Amino acid sequence: MKTSKTVLLCILFFTGILSHAQEVKQSPPTYFPKGSLILRTNSLSWLMLKPGLGLEYKVSDNIGLIVDGAFSRRGRSVNDKYWHFCDLAPQVRYYAGEFKYNYLGVQYTMGEYNMTEIQGNYLGGGLTFGHQFDYGHNLSVDVGLSVGYLYLYDTEKYIRTSGGNIRTRDKYSHGYWGLTGASITLVWKIN
Repeated sequence: MKTSKTVLLCILFFTGILSHAQEVKQSPPTYFPKGSLILRTNSLSWLMLKPGLGLEYKVSDNIGLIVDGAFSRRGRSVNDKYWHFCDLAPQVRYYAGEFKYNYLGVQYTMGEYNMTEIQGNYLGGGLTFGHQFDYGHNLSVDVGLSVGYLYLYDTEKYIRTSGGNIRTRDKYSHGYWGLTGASITLVWKIN
């Protein structure tokens, strides 16, 4: 009697799994299809007081063209702490797999920064990779990392006085290989 109940439960369990697997195969794709226009915002940049927005256009089901940008300007007077960032990062991505959740891309980044007592410009590029988590028909969360080279140029250190800025060191440049970006991006399909 115990054996027949166990066999019956196993049959019901595997029948449920097989019927669920058939439903998953018949469900519509959860990725954003060709021609989609997608609005993006990186929550990590907002936490760093550097709000940003971006757009993605899906050229095909597997390829997306992205332009992300961020801008921040803080500071009330000449003697205050000052925070200024301007960033632009175009990207081309290839979405892999059946549901197009994983991606690999090529990214370029450029911008300028001015934090109290140091300012300069940067540009760089590299590879970006990550995963998108589907949260409905028009919403996803994109978690990714970018690795590559970042070149910081025209960097200068200065002292802020009531009359302006006094440079304390000649302009210099330096480069960096490694992690160039991290993102937890909210993604909304708008078209």
